Amino acid sequence: MPAEVLAIISAIGNSARTEMLRHLSSGAMSTRELADAVGVDHSRILRHLAVLEDLDLVIADHPRGQRRGVGRVVLWTTNRKRVEELGRRWTAYATGRRPSSAAHD
Repeated sequence: MPAEVLAIISAIGNSARTEMLRHLSSGAMSTRELADAVGVDHSRILRHLAVLEDLDLVIADHPRGQRRGVGRVVLWTTNRKRVEELGRRWTAYATGRRPSSAAHD
């Protein structure tokens, strides 16, 4: 199994991360808002966001390294284009097909 497919399964195979993507698809949310919406502890939300961000599945309004600071609130959204792309890649692998050219856009 290709490493990319394993990474996709690891990221979206976790129900909390999938719920996070769904909530963030509706609009930007802070980590506190997301924790409340998903029902997951704030510290876990941060770890889940790191996994999703490593695959470019979520986007923060502040770049890494510029997120800490008194009173700074970072807003997150789902990177829909990337989610769709990885969905196509997973589907292609699971069905034994080659990814369509649209998957590489």
